[in-house]
Amino acid sequence: MSIIRLQELFGLGSTLKVAKLTERHSLTGRPRMVEDWFKRFKSFKLLNGFNVLSFFCGLLIFFCHCSLSFAQSTPDWKAEWEKVQATAKKEGKVVVWGPPGAEARKALSEGFQKSFPAIEVEYTGASGSKVAPRLIAERRSGQYLVDIHIGGTTTMLESLLDSRVLDPIPPALILPEVIDPRRWWQGRLDFSDREGKYNLVFSTNVKTPVAINPQLTKKDLLRSYWDLLSPQWSGKIAMRDPLTAGPGLATATFWYAQSGLAKEFIHKFFTQQKVVFSRDDRQMLEWVARGEYLIAVAPSELQATGLRSKGLPIELVRAEQLKESSYLTAGFGSVVLINRAPHSQASRVYLNWLLSREGQTEWSRSSGYVSRRLDVARDHLDPALIPQEGVSYQPNYKEEYVRLREEILLLLEGVLKR
Repeated sequence: MSIIRLQELFGLGSTLKVAKLTERHSLTGRPRMVEDWFKRFKSFKLLNGFNVLSFFCGLLIFFCHCSLSFAQSTPDWKAEWEKVQATAKKEGKVVVWGPPGAEARKALSEGFQKSFPAIEVEYTGASGSKVAPRLIAERRSGQYLVDIHIGGTTTMLESLLDSRVLDPIPPALILPEVIDPRRWWQGRLDFSDREGKYNLVFSTNVKTPVAINPQLTKKDLLRSYWDLLSPQWSGKIAMRDPLTAGPGLATATFWYAQSGLAKEFIHKFFTQQKVVFSRDDRQMLEWVARGEYLIAVAPSELQATGLRSKGLPIELVRAEQLKESSYLTAGFGSVVLINRAPHSQASRVYLNWLLSREGQTEWSRSSGYVSRRLDVARDHLDPALIPQEGVSYQPNYKEEYVRLREEILLLLEGVLKR
């Protein structure tokens, strides 16, 4: 009853199996195993001294292993975080290029400054079309002045990624609340680039397909994009210009890549419906509010909200109402790390703050965008912008769709003859 009974007692074939079993159990699994072992222990009515000693020796080995595992798994992120902050304080500042506008500047600088007063935020707001040429020109002249850029994925992918000026993001992430996939929508950190490491997307809004004047147009008449081809809408549709970067081109990209729409719909829509184009989001919605046009395609949700607050009759038709749904847009809600950064550790501190609950709350409230973090409040957002469970949306901001746009522009130029 010695070694054989010991094997039966532990339910194992050898002491080696004991080691392997403990390796497969985390500290949280210890109480269950201990209770199981005691049950096995009590099941033996006759135990000699060797069996008792063997049992408790095995139990001691198990507890020692768990203690060692716990010590090894104790988060060492705090030590790294403190070290990075100490270096960042010596660097003294972080240079951030981000979206234009006073609200964006306030959200992306003041909040961080309160939490990290020893690190100054040098913020420059500009559109992506201006950021990329300037950044690349500076680097060609040997100037490495920027640490981090926040903006749309098209600029990140077509200009910065292709120019090899980016550092991978995952190695820079430190805070557990940032890394934990359970904190994020769809259970993961999201990236626009195919490699999944350079352009992290922290905001994804549902793009509203169209806006109408509810006093003149019944939204129930629109259940599919194909309904836009009805003769009653001919000459009555305004659209954000699809030949320039923005929601017009993104909407055309959605149509092009969406099963059931594609080239056929694009050709018929633009050749049959006498669509009027605008590059002014506010103007397009004011046309609809005044009844000059009945439908605005690819409208600005922020402008619509502002006009409605002033009493103008504007209603956003939700993506879920249309059979083909719509797409997700990152807007300005993505971030990249610039390589050879002058303040590399300050940029790590800033990045982790930006992706924290605090940083994302500041961002969402100022921008009106939906944060992908699940613990950020959404009560201040238009419900039409929030992705709904069970609804399929095209991730229009991803590289596979962004890379289609040159092809789509060629198609549009041929169809529009502009």
